[in-house]
Amino acid sequence: MPMVADSTYYDLLEVSVDASDIEIKKAYKKKAMQHHPNPDSPEAHEKFQRIGQAYETLSNPNDRATYDEFGLDGPPRGGMGSDMDMDDLFASMFGGGMDFDPFMGGGGAGFSFDPSGGPSNGRRPKPSRGRDTTVPYDITLEEAFLGKKVVMSLERDRVCGGCKGSGARNGVKAGDCGKCEGKGFVLTDRHLGPGLLGKMKSTCPDCDGEGKRLREKEKCKKCKGKKVLKEKKRIEFMIEPGTEDGERIALRGEGDEAPDIPAGDVIFLIRHLPHPSFRHHPGSLGSLQLLLSIRLSESLLGFSRVLFIHLDGRGIHVTSKRGERIIQPGSVWIIKGEGMPIRGKGGKKGDMYVRFEVEFPTTEWARALELGETETKVELPGRKPDLGIDEGKLEKRELSAKPVN
Repeated sequence: MPMVADSTYYDLLEVSVDASDIEIKKAYKKKAMQHHPNPDSPEAHEKFQRIGQAYETLSNPNDRATYDEFGLDGPPRGGMGSDMDMDDLFASMFGGGMDFDPFMGGGGAGFSFDPSGGPSNGRRPKPSRGRDTTVPYDITLEEAFLGKKVVMSLERDRVCGGCKGSGARNGVKAGDCGKCEGKGFVLTDRHLGPGLLGKMKSTCPDCDGEGKRLREKEKCKKCKGKKVLKEKKRIEFMIEPGTEDGERIALRGEGDEAPDIPAGDVIFLIRHLPHPSFRHHPGSLGSLQLLLSIRLSESLLGFSRVLFIHLDGRGIHVTSKRGERIIQPGSVWIIKGEGMPIRGKGGKKGDMYVRFEVEFPTTEWARALELGETETKVELPGRKPDLGIDEGKLEKRELSAKPVN
């Protein structure tokens, strides 16, 4: 069982410190029923507030982690104040604001909603800005190495210019919604358990929580009452060299727009496509890894040739002199500065981690040898052929003095 700095909140809900989110939610429901505020009992009201604060903290993963580490006196957790409308907390639990109704029949406990305004009046709150749109965008490892300019057409919602976002024809004002009578919400019955009936407050489906509705003939001809229209725009942005897999590029204000709500962002989620030769090397910023095959004669006696063609088309020429090193099968050697560009580091690059496989001679080679009884000298297969590449595209690099594994 994990250690926590303070168990007060767990004790209030009567759950263990390693309780799951579902167990905490069930415990809160049970305690909320048992200790609902009684106007004649200030102690009951205080108990209910403490239970609510315990649930609010433990149901939020970040707040719970902070509480477990620091306890009640830790950093501020955005706890519930004494003037918070408890309907809001019930709304998060049951889908709408609820209060005890002692006059409900059936012999069981019940809930009903008091539609008297306040922060839990059921209408959908207006966001401070439009929603963000995340778009996955795949690039090759070559594009991530060199960078890329992206030009594309983007479709997004923009406020209708014909009705200025009202959704109505000129001179028409929307009337109260007939279904919710202008409240923006409707009440429906909901079974919470044996003998327990609740009234759930939900957004009105006819007016989408606005409390106002237009008749078909009153709607704007251009947007058909939707208040927004689809608009296409040509956009450009740069994927900088060294952009990492999973990085996000945000185009501010290029997302969907709604009446009186600023447009959100379009966020491109960069994803690197697999490469047949190169892989990202874990644990080393900007570094790559590569599997290369050399012959036994090269592992023992050295080589001097182009080992591989890099992502930008350069041939990487490496010399390993005879007697300088023996390259064991599976050993990993580093070529400094031949990894991915590292953004914000003034052109610095990561390293290339090269794992060598050693090709041993075949049985056909062994059978073809003609040795006398006292002969011990054999000729191994020669080095691999050089990769054909223009002299101007060659880069001479060195292997590390020792393998890293």
